[in-house]
Parts: sequence; C-alpha cells; structure tokens
Amino acid sequence: MSSPSPRRRGGAPASLRSQIRAFNLWDGGMSAFSSVILTFVFATYVTNAVASEGAVGDAAIKAARDHGSTVLSSAQSVAAVAIALLAPLLGNLADTGGKRNLLLRVTTVGTVVTVALMPFVRLDADYLVLGAVLIAVALTFSELAGVFVNSVLPQISTPADRGRISGTAWAVGYWGSIGCLAIVLVGFVMPGTGLLGITGEDGWNLRAIPIFTAVWILLGTLPLMRRAPATPRPPEARRWTPWQGYAEIGRRIAGAFRHEPVMLQYLVASAVYRDGLGAVFSLAGVLAAGAYGFSTTEVIIFGIAANLIAGCGVFLGGRVDDRVGSRAVIITGCAGIVVIGTVILLVDSALVFWVCGLLICLFVGPVQSASRNLLTRLSLPQRETENFGLYATTGRALGFLGTGAFALSVTLFGDTRMGILGILVVLAIGLVAFVPIRLGAAGRPVPVSAPDPAR
Repeated sequence: MSSPSPRRRGGAPASLRSQIRAFNLWDGGMSAFSSVILTFVFATYVTNAVASEGAVGDAAIKAARDHGSTVLSSAQSVAAVAIALLAPLLGNLADTGGKRNLLLRVTTVGTVVTVALMPFVRLDADYLVLGAVLIAVALTFSELAGVFVNSVLPQISTPADRGRISGTAWAVGYWGSIGCLAIVLVGFVMPGTGLLGITGEDGWNLRAIPIFTAVWILLGTLPLMRRAPATPRPPEARRWTPWQGYAEIGRRIAGAFRHEPVMLQYLVASAVYRDGLGAVFSLAGVLAAGAYGFSTTEVIIFGIAANLIAGCGVFLGGRVDDRVGSRAVIITGCAGIVVIGTVILLVDSALVFWVCGLLICLFVGPVQSASRNLLTRLSLPQRETENFGLYATTGRALGFLGTGAFALSVTLFGDTRMGILGILVVLAIGLVAFVPIRLGAAGRPVPVSAPDPAR
C-alpha cells in the first residue's frame, strides 16, 4: 500500500493536500444520509406519515406508526446481516485484489442512486415496505463505502498527525450535516411548504428532500472518488474468489487469536461502546419528541445544534488525540458521556436535556474519531481495509445492544426518558471491556518525527 510523504510540518505535497481535502469532503457529503435520511427527516416520514396514511382515530394511527417502526427496524436488521457478511469479504478483496478504489466508487454511487429513488415512496401506506427497503439498501451501501474510506486514512497521514486528520474529517461530517439539515428545514419544512414552495400534496415537500440529499452526497463524495490514492494489486496475490476470500478471513481470525489478540479484544470492546455512541445520536430525536414533547421543527433545530457542538468537539478532539493518545481520548469520552447522561436521567427537565445533551455531543465525535485512528495503528500493513471490514462486522453483530437496551428500559419502567439508562449501561460495559486492553504504543501519542509503519 502506498504511503504519504513524511514531510508534515514543512508542508505536504499538493497532491497529498488535495487527497486530505477530498477525504474531509467525503464525510461532509455522506453525513447527509445519516442525518437527513436515516435520523431526522425521511425515516420519520416513512414510519409516521406513510405508515399511518388512511388510519382513523388515535389508536389506529398509533398502531400504524408502531407497525411502521417495526417494518423499518426489520429491514435495517436485514441490512445489518448483509453488512456483517459483505464488509470483511469486500475488505479482503480491496486489500488482496487492488480493488479498493473501484469498490469505494461503486458503494458510494450505490448510496446516491438509492437515495435518489426515495421520492417514489408516495404518501400511501402501501408504499411503507418500499420506503423501508430503500432506506435499508442505502444504509448497506453507505456502511460498506465507509469501510473503504476509512482505509484511506493511513495513506494520507502519519501516526503523528493521524488523529488530527481523522478528527477534522469527522468534524466536516458534522458540519456538513448542519448545512444540509438547515437547508432542508428552511427550504422544504418551514414555514409550511418551505421557501421553495413545494406543496405537501401527496407528501411532495418531504419526498423532494432525498433528491436534494442525493445531489449533496454526490458533490461531497466526488472528489475522493476521483483522487483516492492508488492501491495496486500485490504481486504475490492469488486470483480472488468469494470462497477464497472467506477462507482467508477465517485464517486471519484464527491467526489473530495467536498473533493479534489485542486487536480482537479491541474489536469486541469497541463494538460495544460504539453501539452505545450510535444509540446516543439515533435515539436523540426519539427522546426529544417522546420524553420532552419537542415538535418536528424543534427536533431538527436540536439536531443542528447537536451536530454543531459535535463538530467542534471532534475538531479539537483530533488534535488532543495526537497529543495524549487514542486510549486517553476514548476512556475520557466514554466516562464523560456516562456521567453527563446520569445527570439527564436524574433530573427530569427539558432545559437539562438541552444543556447536557449538547455537552454529550462534545465527547461522541472524539471517541468515534480516536477509535478509527486506533484501529489503523493496530492493523498490520496492507490489512487496513480488511480490518475495517471486521470493524464494521463486529459493530453490526452487536448493533442490537444500544437500541435493545433502550427499548428494554422503556418497557421495564414505562417511561421513554428511562431509555437513557439502557444506553448508559451499554456504554459503561464497553468502557469496562476497553480499559484492561494492553494497547501498548498504539494507544499512546506518537512523536512528530516517528516513521510511518506502513512505509
């Protein structure tokens, strides 16, 4: 695998700077999918408006929306299985077959095309399954694309500045979410039909949003699709087949038990706390609306504020990562979220939720960025993409923990706000599993003059 020039503080080559900018812009573009489609806008349209269209009476509407949520979560469960099966396999193909950039383009364009098809989901309960399937397919493409993008990081950075570059990209992702959500809010949602004047007839003011989102994603991701550093096929690589790929993954995992036990421990522990982090963002809107009575507009405004704070946090956190090491950032971030979340749990106040919720956002991004950085440092050269495939697989394999613990807590206590307890428990378990792992030099800061082990 090619590696960046060691010149860092004296100024990187122009080609490397353009690759770093493209890497940042990819996060800024793809973040629109998670914020607009998956979390705050389109998924809500599908599970609420589409699912309950034609239902009469409060009980019928509630039952229809519950059914909509079940259909969407079931589709996403199928997507999770597909990601778990495909991520390590395609990661192996990327590393051994020199196909990383091709796969990056295919999965990114697949996300764009699937999102662009979402306006076909009419405001009709008969279109509920179509909406859920399209969201699940786009989720699969986007998660797989993230595997290949993450593997670009070691090529455009050195161990000494990898935290800064990773953190900046995460920050651009959050700030991209802000820009996209703000345009969606003003242009399509409020006031009434939005400034673009698209009426709500047959849900068109919301159905038009995926078209804008698809364009946003394409514009943001296009530079990296064009400028991603090359990954030539290793001369000793054999002809690749899916069966050979899975066999190689099996051998890799078996060998890792003997030679890379720390990486395996990290994959499992990080999967637990990463799922807790994911639940913080994916369920924030549910908490805001269900526990504190936020309107749709207020939920979007809260989402914009959350992404703004998270972007600032991860931008600074990436620099802290370079100075103190990924281990310290992950432990401090997870512990901070548990403490602040406990305050929200103990004090039933919308103001406390606003303040503490935004404080939590300061820690989420740095932990996510540091986790990505740490895996690059634990990976053997030319194994980064395959390891990020395993990273995605372990995350999906345990992806039920955060949402499951949330649902269980709500069921046990009969209060949506108590769902916070389930998320905090998952984060605490992940933190307890992570702390004893002996990361060695991988978890500590790297001197600026340190050579890149991938060279």
